[in-house]
Amino acid sequence: MRKRDSRRSEDARSALLRARGIEDAEGAGRRERCSGETRELNSSISQPHFVFTIVVIFCFFLASYWKTLVAMERQWRTEPDYSHGYLILPLSAILLYSRRASFPGFSPRIHWMGLSLLCIAAALRIASSLAFMEFLDGWSIVPWVAGIVWMLAGPRALIWAIPAILFLILLVPLPYRVETLLSLKLQSVVTTLSASTLRALGLPAVADGNTIWMGELQMLVEEACSGLRIFVGMAAFAFFWATLIQRAWIDRVIVLVAALPMAVLANIIRVVATCCSYYFFDESTAGVLHDWEGVFMVFLAAGLLWSVMFYWQKLYYPDVSLTPRSQLRPG
Repeated sequence: MRKRDSRRSEDARSALLRARGIEDAEGAGRRERCSGETRELNSSISQPHFVFTIVVIFCFFLASYWKTLVAMERQWRTEPDYSHGYLILPLSAILLYSRRASFPGFSPRIHWMGLSLLCIAAALRIASSLAFMEFLDGWSIVPWVAGIVWMLAGPRALIWAIPAILFLILLVPLPYRVETLLSLKLQSVVTTLSASTLRALGLPAVADGNTIWMGELQMLVEEACSGLRIFVGMAAFAFFWATLIQRAWIDRVIVLVAALPMAVLANIIRVVATCCSYYFFDESTAGVLHDWEGVFMVFLAAGLLWSVMFYWQKLYYPDVSLTPRSQLRPG
């Protein structure tokens, strides 16, 4: 019996060593192929004509979209609802950098199917000029960039870069009708819920349209206080966080969906605080508090969104599937 047991243990040990040897050989082959692809990629990137092509495409982009970019920058600078536009390009670069480990590499040839996306971008620009819809001109940047990536880097690189490319759509302000409709809806919801919160705190508050009456004090909830500004900014950061976290798709959807209620909650807190300031203090003191409340609301909204993401990540941990191959790997 002892001889049989020792023989079985030797057979199992030899089988395990053979499996590890096969896996080591496969890993060595993959590493060799990857190193070969890396050398080929580095040689292709270092070629002068590749760099020259990138420079020419960038110059063509600036020449073609210069008026569009100037118009968007003017809106970022003059409209507080879209001041987050200055952060979109740096955040897109951070998304690409955070995903660098999964970069599939450049394709060794040109993929002319990328021209289809360039045609879509051209069609959007033509429709923008014919229908006087300026936002379509800005939206055309997304298929234009995607088409260039598809042509020069290949379809796998396009799939890898899709989150950062889609993030660029936040550069463009919302269409006027969508902005007006969303602002009016948020304005009405914030007024009603703020008045209910004030009554729950024991203060005399009645909502009349977009006005809150507190005794003889009349507080008008203007469009600037509707929450659209903080909602657009939170939607941008929610998309950024959802792309950055390494979790299941349902976790990303939860973060994106939480942007709207968290923005409404933050704005309700601001309106309630403003009403209390004007109800208990004089007008000059309340005005100073109102300005500081606007600054504090930005950090409050970001903190609320982060708390949702933190709680959801701590609520459960994703399952880790174990395979025989993973168990055979040393270390």
